[in-house]
This record gives sequence, structure tokens and C-alpha cells, in this order.
Amino acid sequence: MSKATVPELLIEDEALKDFLALGIKRTEEFLEIESESNYNPLTEITQHLLLAGGKRIRPVLVFLASQFGKPDIDRLAKVSAAIEFIHVATLYHDDVMDEASLRRGVTSANAKFGNTNAILAGDFLFSRASAIAAELGPHVVTVLADTLSTLCEGQIREAIGAKDTDPIVHYLEVLRQKTGSLIESAAALGAYLAGVDDLVSAALANYARNIGLAFQISDDILDMKGESVNSGKIIGKDLLAGVHTLPVLSALAADKANELAPMLQKVISDEKLIQPIIEKITQLGGFDVAELHLESLIDQAMVSLDSVPKGSARDALIQFAEWLTKRNS
Repeated sequence: MSKATVPELLIEDEALKDFLALGIKRTEEFLEIESESNYNPLTEITQHLLLAGGKRIRPVLVFLASQFGKPDIDRLAKVSAAIEFIHVATLYHDDVMDEASLRRGVTSANAKFGNTNAILAGDFLFSRASAIAAELGPHVVTVLADTLSTLCEGQIREAIGAKDTDPIVHYLEVLRQKTGSLIESAAALGAYLAGVDDLVSAALANYARNIGLAFQISDDILDMKGESVNSGKIIGKDLLAGVHTLPVLSALAADKANELAPMLQKVISDEKLIQPIIEKITQLGGFDVAELHLESLIDQAMVSLDSVPKGSARDALIQFAEWLTKRNS
């Protein structure tokens, strides 16, 4: 049984609330069925994270975007499952590269089953996503294939580093490719499968692109200021891994005394420096800059919704953005 925690949206329209609940339920069923292998050990590994939880924000966007057309709940649940497979597969691969030990409040797949098995399980999930996409038609195949290419490019861009590019510009482009692209595709495919007209579809895609970036920046902030008990994440995990996210990069840019950089080098082998670093980032205004970026992206998402018909689905998208800015895990 999945432990997914869908964002709580105050939807007054009972029909929409029921449709969303049923859609997520169908998605969970597809995730469990389609991730099964004839070889039980592979099923155990592939379902390790799938059933451990997650916020299912991509499926939520699929179903909400579909409300501006004629939604078919089973086709939407299938594309939601395909998108979630891709998302979880990237988590498996990311955790191998980052040597992570914890994900969604449980032992990471690489820590529990080994790097090779985690990589192969991720590949298996990619294959299941491809099979579902093929069932839904050429356009879905193309969108998901293009999205996967973008995800890979973002991962390589992150691995190579900024080099001569402005670090903040580089980081935001990595976010657009690694996080924003799949969230954008979720809204775009939800709209496409429901036959939503092109203008509204484009507006929903723009909304989701900005929401995707905002979601990751929110995670950047929560990595150092969130509640580890609720999130299942280690506070300062990115710092320990030597990953410099937007609050850090913004603080470094403001650090004329060059006090933060040496601390960032030392924290990798001394986690007692996490709290002093968080305090230094706060003093340098790193969190303030990140929060300004977050607010700007939410504002851009709201502007996109100006082209979307008013109603309960549009209201839910607005609430989704508000939830994003207020969450603490």
C-alpha cells in the first residue's frame, strides 16, 4: 500500500474533489501493477520508493490540467503513472550519484540494495514508462522522450558545473531541466489527453514550468530550514554532499569577506558546521534572495492562469501554488 501524501487543497467542488481522489487512487493502482516484475527481487527494489510515499504533485497537475477539456480518468491515470515512473527512476539514479542514504523517510535504494541494483531498477521503471506511453499514442511518447532528454542534459549540466557561467544562472537552468521539465510535461499531457485547446494548454504548461522551479527552490530552502521528521530528509543534506543550492549561491555572491566558502568545504567532513553555515547564509541574505525567486516564480505562474477559464479547477491550481509557498516539509 502506497504512503503517498497528496497536497491538501481546499476544494469546495465535490465533483472535482471526488475526481481527483479517484484519479490518484487509479494512479496508485497502476503504479503498483505496472512496476511488478516476474522476478520478485526486482519488484521489491522498484516498489521500494514508489510505495514509500511522495507528494504525487505531478499526477495532481495531470488531473487538474485535464479539467479544462474532457478528461478520461483511466488514460490520465496511466500517463500519471508513466510520469511518476520517470520521476522515481531519476531519484534512484540521483541517489547513486550522490551516495545518498535516505529518501522519503526510508533507506535509499542504493543503500539497501546496492548501486548496481538501484541503477537497473531505475532503468526498469524507464522501460515501464515507455510501454505506457506507447499505449497512449505517439504524441505522449514524443513528449516523454523529449522530457527525458532534457532531464539527462540537466543532470550532465549539473555534474560538469557552471565553469564560466554565472553560478545562479547555471543553477536555475539545471532546475528548469531536472525538475521543471517533467512537471511541465505533467500539465501539458493532462491537457493534451483531455483535448484542451492550444491557448489554455500553453498557459497550463507555463504555469507548471514556473511551479516546477518554485517547487525545487522551496526544497532548497527546506533542506536547511525544514522539519526533518515530516520530510524524511536530513537537514543540510545538500551541504554534506557539497551541493550548492540557490540560498548558498546567493550568500556566496554577497560574501565579500569570503567567510562562507571555507566553511562549505569543511562541512563535508564535519556535520557540526551545518548550523553555523545556515546562520551565516541567513546573515548574508541567501534565504531572502531564494524566497524572492520563489515568490517571483509563483507570480509568473499566477499570470499564466489569466488565460485559463475561471472555475474550481483554476481555483485549485491557485491553491496548489499557495500550498507550495507555505509547506514545511
